[in-house]
Amino acid sequence: MVSVSEVVKTWQEGFANKDSSKLGEFFTDDFRFVSNVRDIGKQETLDWTATGEMAIDNIEVIYENDEVAVVQHSANNSNNNGIVIAVYTKRDGKFSQARVIRAVV
Repeated sequence: MVSVSEVVKTWQEGFANKDSSKLGEFFTDDFRFVSNVRDIGKQETLDWTATGEMAIDNIEVIYENDEVAVVQHSANNSNNNGIVIAVYTKRDGKFSQARVIRAVV
């Protein structure tokens, strides 16, 4: 089973390199990324990652088990800097959803 730290690190690298090719293997086919500004599926999430518009850093896994993971990290773009709390749900050894709250700092 994949760990959330591995997913977020891959996501971090995906944004930095504008390449989401490795990220998709961690998501279920019906994966959803849900935040206050978007509710998108797996392919849309991969496409967004490949834009490189976000930078993720200072990753801290708060909690993780076989069903859920909670992570905090910075999420910065050209408009502002933010802090994220994300809850990831797992199914069949992959991640099926990321629910994200981002506060601008």
